[in-house]
Amino acid sequence: MNEMTIATFIQRLQGYSPETLCCGTFWLADDFLSIDGTLTPEEIEASMALATDRHDAGIGYNWDYLTAIVEEIVSDR
Repeated sequence: MNEMTIATFIQRLQGYSPETLCCGTFWLADDFLSIDGTLTPEEIEASMALATDRHDAGIGYNWDYLTAIVEEIVSDR
């Protein structure tokens, strides 16, 4: 599983010039906990990985999408 950390995100961004134009958003563990406060750190990482693997640019990352991902992860408990 990929590391879903700020350090990994920064490492990826360092491949670009600091002057490179970009836009985007990122979600933190607290965002996933606001969906389901019982998530373990492992379930949060699994949710992030699944959301990344299934990302559709036409849908993006939004609360409905992430809620569906979290629901799938917790259904495997």
